[in-house]
Amino acid sequence: MATLEGKARYAVAADNAGAGIAVMILTTAAFAASDSTVKLIGAAVPVIALLWVRYLFQMIVLGVWQARRGAFGIFRTFQTGNLKLQIVRALLLLTNSACTFAALRYLPLPVTTSLAMLAPLISTLLAALVLKDHVSRGKWAMVVLGFVGMLLIVRPGGSDFTWSVILPIGSATSFACFQVVSSHLSRVDDAITTNFLTALVATVVLCALVWADQAQLLPELARVGAVSWLLVAFMATMATGGQLLMLQALRRAPLAVLMPFSYAQLAFASCFSWLLFGQAPDAWMTAGMCVIAASGIGTVLMHGRK
Repeated sequence: MATLEGKARYAVAADNAGAGIAVMILTTAAFAASDSTVKLIGAAVPVIALLWVRYLFQMIVLGVWQARRGAFGIFRTFQTGNLKLQIVRALLLLTNSACTFAALRYLPLPVTTSLAMLAPLISTLLAALVLKDHVSRGKWAMVVLGFVGMLLIVRPGGSDFTWSVILPIGSATSFACFQVVSSHLSRVDDAITTNFLTALVATVVLCALVWADQAQLLPELARVGAVSWLLVAFMATMATGGQLLMLQALRRAPLAVLMPFSYAQLAFASCFSWLLFGQAPDAWMTAGMCVIAASGIGTVLMHGRK
């Protein structure tokens, strides 16, 4: 009987993990669709307006989500165990989004996505250099491998190498710091509260920036067409949907199981780039993407095993 019960529990856990992985892959598709839409919008809408709509939409959706739980849900939405870290997290994610949105104006979608996927490797560097953590030889090998992948993509000295590659690397760096802060906050706040407060802080900051730059921004927004606004709404929906899907994935499987599958975003980015912009990755870029994915997955697996 005990054996049957054990097998049943194992089967349930396996089913949950499989469902979590499937949801995680859908998450990467949503994020790739959001980035593709930003690329499609191009310079038609100012970056600051894109960011404002994206985080305002997320704040409203998560606020309504919590309001469905009644007064307790609303109270819990604004209750946090570490307000300073919540603000830092929001600013880091806002920086990540700003760098990504700006990079998409200058770089192909697969390049931006690939370089942004260096975040786990940068986390390893930060752990060693800033936190003084012990980093194994295997993790250092993954860092070197990721650096090689980056070189294959940007090819310094080539005609495609420009200053704009700094933007996705800045995105990866800010996201690596964001992951460290998120790890600390996960011990004191639930995921919905954290994501709502992140959107709230980002929206407040962006409102201040819009107000400060309204003399130049408002005439630019007046020239934005209806199709562009529809694309902005779709982008915000995909970005927020990706956040909600990730929460559902984490409820079904541990982060260490899910993270390797986040690199499916590279495949979706390449597919959308080919379908929407006719930009298929060349052999060097494909090799670099595979190397970065392998190094990132290796880093995540080693960290999960530890």
